[in-house]
Amino acid sequence: MEEAGAAESARFGVGPGWAFLIRHRVRWSECDPFGHANHRAYFEWFEEARNRYLETLGLPGLSASSPGPVIAETGIRYQRPLAYGDEILVGARTVRVGRTSFEMEYAVWCRGLCAAGHAVLILMVNATGEKVPLMPALRQAMLARDPDASEATRSEGMTR
Repeated sequence: MEEAGAAESARFGVGPGWAFLIRHRVRWSECDPFGHANHRAYFEWFEEARNRYLETLGLPGLSASSPGPVIAETGIRYQRPLAYGDEILVGARTVRVGRTSFEMEYAVWCRGLCAAGHAVLILMVNATGEKVPLMPALRQAMLARDPDASEATRSEGMTR
């Protein structure tokens, strides 16, 4: 998957507020017996977009001993089916930032919006299970890349 530019965004019908987009071509292995992209493929595309997004913001590469994103909640709404060979754009953005958690939205476009998803994530050191606060530099980078994101206060929590 490669990052996409502004011209591609317009061609795929991407709306405003999506600064991070990657290109992908639906693979045969991602399709079900009916020829549609399987629901699990969307979550894999979201995962790839999320990891690439966080890497561009300075989150260290994933390892058992450093803090990494762990999904606390996720969901998706499908709009239109995709099939083998479809060229798609997958977007990721931060919509809310808390002390130890953050919420992201994802979307997939191919001739318009095909699916929209969300996830609430926490940073955790996988080797110990320790939940850690968002690093100030990561928080600032998220808010700089996605200026419409809100900052959740401790009392607001991160529930949808």
